[in-house]
Amino acid sequence: MSWSLPILNRDRAARWTFGFAFFIFVYRLLTHSLVHQMQQPVLYETDFDYTYWLYHLTGVPRLLADNKFPAWAFDILLLFFTSYSWATSGRYRWAVLCCAIGWTLYGLIYNSYSHHHNASIIGVMVLPYAFLLQKERKFRLMWEGFRYFYLYIFTDAFIHKALIKHSLFFLPNGAEFIKTNQALFMVQHPDSLLTELYAWVITHPMVAYLGFLTMILLQGCMLIGFFTRKWDRWLFWIPILFHTMNLLFIDVFFYELLILNLTLLPLSRTSDDGK
Repeated sequence: MSWSLPILNRDRAARWTFGFAFFIFVYRLLTHSLVHQMQQPVLYETDFDYTYWLYHLTGVPRLLADNKFPAWAFDILLLFFTSYSWATSGRYRWAVLCCAIGWTLYGLIYNSYSHHHNASIIGVMVLPYAFLLQKERKFRLMWEGFRYFYLYIFTDAFIHKALIKHSLFFLPNGAEFIKTNQALFMVQHPDSLLTELYAWVITHPMVAYLGFLTMILLQGCMLIGFFTRKWDRWLFWIPILFHTMNLLFIDVFFYELLILNLTLLPLSRTSDDGK
C-alpha cells in the first residue's frame, strides 16, 4: 500500500488559516481577552510546563501585561500581521513569522495570567508556522503533521476518558456536568427554554448519560483519520458538532480550536488520498 502527501492549494489554505486567526482576534477582543484588556494582572501561573516558566523568566510577559503602551502595541501588531498575512496569502515569510510568534506569545501570556491551560488557543499558536516553509513538499508534510496532531487531540481525550479514568462507564456523569456548568444560568434565567431543557435532561439521567456517551464516542471516531483520509469530509463535521454540544450543555467555548479543522478540508487534494 503506497502513501502520498495530498496536493494542497497553498494560497487557499493561507487565506482560510489567517482569516480564521482574524476571527479569533475579533472574538478575543469582544470577550475582553486581549493583552491590553487584562487590566494589568499581577498573579500568573507557570506550573503548566517548562515553556511557561522559562518564558516568564525572560520578563516579557510582565512587560506586556503590566504596561498599557506595550500591551496595546502588541495587540495592534498582532492584528496587523494577521491581516497582512491573510491579504497576501502568507507569501511573505517575515510577516508569517511575526504572526506565528505573536500568536504563540499571546497564548502563553493569556494562559498563564488566566491560570488555565486554555486548549482552544493551541491551534492558532501552531498552524501559522506551516507557511514558513518554502518548498511545497515540506509545507504539505507539515500541514499533514498538524492534521495528525488534531486527530491526536480528540483520540487522546477519548482514550483518557474511556480507558484511563473509566468515566465512560459512570452513569451520573452527564447530569452532573450539566448541573456543575449550567447551575448559575438556570438560577439567573429560570423561565428560559434552555433552563427547561437542562432541567428535563437532569431529571432523566439516562438521557444525560447517553448524551455524554455520544460525545465521547464522537471523539473516538476521530481515530479513523489515522488510517485513511477518505473519511475526512465526514470527520470534519465531528469537531463542529462536538464543540456545539459542549457550548450548549457544558458552557465551554472551543470553536477557536476549529482552525485545525482546516487540515481536514479537501483543499485541492488528489482523488487517491484515501490510501
